[in-house]
Amino acid sequence: MHQSLWSLSQKTSTYPPLSQHTKTDICIVGAGITGITLAYLLKDTPLTICLIDSDRVSSGTTAYTTAKVTAQHDLIYHELIHTFGHYDAKCYANAQLEALDFISQTIKQHRMDCEFERKFSAIYTQNAHDIPLFEKEYAAYQELGLKGRLVKTLDLPFPIECALILENQAQFNPVKYTTALLEEIQTYPNIRIYEQTAATDIKKKDGTLTVCTSLGYEIEAQKVVQTSHYPFYDDLSFLFAKMEAQTSYLMACEGVKNMPEGMYLSYGQPTRSIRTYQNYLLVGGEDHRTGTEKETKTRYEALTRFATQHFAPSNISYHWSTEDYDTVDRLPYIGQMKQGDQIFVATGFKKWGMTTSTVAALLLKDLILGQESPYASLFNPNRQHIALQIKNLIRYNAQTAWELVKGKLRAEEDLSQLTPGEAVVLKLDEGKYGVYMDEQGETWMVDLTCPHLGCELSFNHAERTWDCPCHGSRFDVNGTVVSGPAHSALKSTTNRIDPNLF
Repeated sequence: MHQSLWSLSQKTSTYPPLSQHTKTDICIVGAGITGITLAYLLKDTPLTICLIDSDRVSSGTTAYTTAKVTAQHDLIYHELIHTFGHYDAKCYANAQLEALDFISQTIKQHRMDCEFERKFSAIYTQNAHDIPLFEKEYAAYQELGLKGRLVKTLDLPFPIECALILENQAQFNPVKYTTALLEEIQTYPNIRIYEQTAATDIKKKDGTLTVCTSLGYEIEAQKVVQTSHYPFYDDLSFLFAKMEAQTSYLMACEGVKNMPEGMYLSYGQPTRSIRTYQNYLLVGGEDHRTGTEKETKTRYEALTRFATQHFAPSNISYHWSTEDYDTVDRLPYIGQMKQGDQIFVATGFKKWGMTTSTVAALLLKDLILGQESPYASLFNPNRQHIALQIKNLIRYNAQTAWELVKGKLRAEEDLSQLTPGEAVVLKLDEGKYGVYMDEQGETWMVDLTCPHLGCELSFNHAERTWDCPCHGSRFDVNGTVVSGPAHSALKSTTNRIDPNLF
């Protein structure tokens, strides 16, 4: 995968892997912004906390975001009022604004150096047919008390038809922020942090939960919180069937003379996200369902054309992709996986993880401590909004079924055409395998059956990963899991391909 701009802020790993069986009150699985914030919120309680991550802390989705800290989540509030009513829409807006304020206050309290800047957020359209939608969204802002305004121009180098601005939002460096949070909690004796420790399963017995890890060691806990972007343990809640994985792309450009002042998002397709960071202009978008786009390099090429046409950068220094999950009713799942259970989850942030991750941490803290929250029912993973869910459940899972069948029917490719940096699909008697050739000419072969639910993987040429079009699992060319829901590696053979096959 390509390097993100934020990953430059990561420090050398200082947390060990789990090296023995252990007990704790709370086991938090996933040390991104949600898990780290939750540990921070629980630091002054008598609870013992074990925070684990399958890789390095803050190395997952947190390090690959646009890092906009805003309550403006596309044109969503008119839809929320229409679907859920005024009260729930107001709760959603309040939760996001409270998360923004929490981040701001925490940064001030600890004097964190994470380039936090107050900016306006704007969503715009270049299509006059969209103006009525923007007017409805503006009316929803007024109804909910959001400080928005409609405008006809922006400080962008191209014309627009209409834009909706939300004032006093923010942007920052997410890895520097989570690093600062870790520095605050790592000295607390009730908190232990482990890297390179992947959770693989949860066992239940006599009211106690045991988290199994890839290292063979176990963590016995009273409560388990899954903050790992995608829950590694489903427990027959079928969250995987109620979410859709989306991949999007981002690049950091240098040498732009006229940098815009705010944070921008286009309405409709193709999506364009624009913000600044120091002397960089960040341009993103080109989202699609994970695993369904073979020529992913064209996505970066489209962003490059857009940036070159409108901003004329002297150099594109970094480019990377990220994966997010959308849910059937467009609201995240935060809370107990099952009613009365002690396994909690936070997932489905649909590209708005900076505020929603903090919403999740604040809500999970309340639930763990037995405190009331006005947001618990709204984000409950067991909520039932049947009318909206049925439509999207059918769409999501019809696409999943098609991808499963399509993968099984896919024809084998010509192995003789394999070149460095590329991959082909090889059909053998025992199944289909993906064969990748690295830049040194060495070959890597993996079984293309996703260990999650058996869909066939496809090769992502831009990121050089094998991606699942059904539920979004991603694997590197060696078969190692890059992101779930799968948590076991692909079957693989290394440099042992019969040369007579070429």
